Amino acid sequence: MPDLPPPDNQPKISVLMITYNHEKYIAQAIESVLMQQTDFRYELIIGEDCSTDGTGEIVRAYSRKYPEIIRALLRERNIGARRNSGEILAAARGKYIALLEGDDYWTSPQKLQTQADLLDAHPETSLCGHRSVWHYEDGARPDMVPSENPGGFYDLADILERNLFHTGSVMFRRVFTAVPDWHAPLYMGDLPLFVTLAQYGNICLLPESMGVYRLHGGGVWTGVGDVRKERANQQMFQAFYDHLDPKYRPLLRKRLFECSFNLGLASFTALQPDLTRKCLRECLKLSGALEFVPQKLLLAFKGYCGWVMVGWRHLRQIWRPARSSNA
Repeated sequence: MPDLPPPDNQPKISVLMITYNHEKYIAQAIESVLMQQTDFRYELIIGEDCSTDGTGEIVRAYSRKYPEIIRALLRERNIGARRNSGEILAAARGKYIALLEGDDYWTSPQKLQTQADLLDAHPETSLCGHRSVWHYEDGARPDMVPSENPGGFYDLADILERNLFHTGSVMFRRVFTAVPDWHAPLYMGDLPLFVTLAQYGNICLLPESMGVYRLHGGGVWTGVGDVRKERANQQMFQAFYDHLDPKYRPLLRKRLFECSFNLGLASFTALQPDLTRKCLRECLKLSGALEFVPQKLLLAFKGYCGWVMVGWRHLRQIWRPARSSNA
């Protein structure tokens, strides 16, 4: 695999961290990088995107205290997560790249060493990740470690079918210095990155949990509404369909069907009937006559008949207070 080796005396691993308005979390994220125990040099590059809270001051303080490890790119204006990520990737000097966003953190001091050792031992592997604890900041759900996928090696088809790991768990070979142009319009950056890396080698999922993925209302993804999320998924899988090897298209048609179906359900909940019916038409185009029949029937009901029930419920809610006041 054509690694891009670092020059002499350069860090073996570049840890890339983007952050924006993470005042409550950024110190814990940085400390979890500084606690790493390795037999090689590593660097932490922080892209601070002109936060409106105290994040920038915290990043400055750490960069002054640990100048041999931390390089801070402090923005004078907000440039957005995608450009921020691209610029710190271009600044990286390591042979391997690890990712950690400013509101997540690592829990194992051996994380970097473990993943670097794996990539050293498996030159055919382009990307590795590990399990993470999902922590719901509002306490709505207990902490959990998704473990439906067993540890081991996977390929590109696997990563198109399922979510293997969270962004803050990954380390990958520096096989390119910039992501492909077709990534630019996409809302999400992590899965397109993983898919692109999977074209250079296989993927390894480590069974250990070595980090925490923090879910909160201010998160880039968790704070987004359901309709927008499903639109973003649909756009992403369409980009995969257009740009990946055609042999993946049967699998991607199924994923596109799922995206259209989920968008149809989300738009019904959001009271957008025209979008629900549009999603039904897309589902019909993406499937055979006898495929996904229950899903298509459900979407047809919601798109054409469900609105009668919604309207009737609204009328009853209006009618009941009027009837009570008349009585």
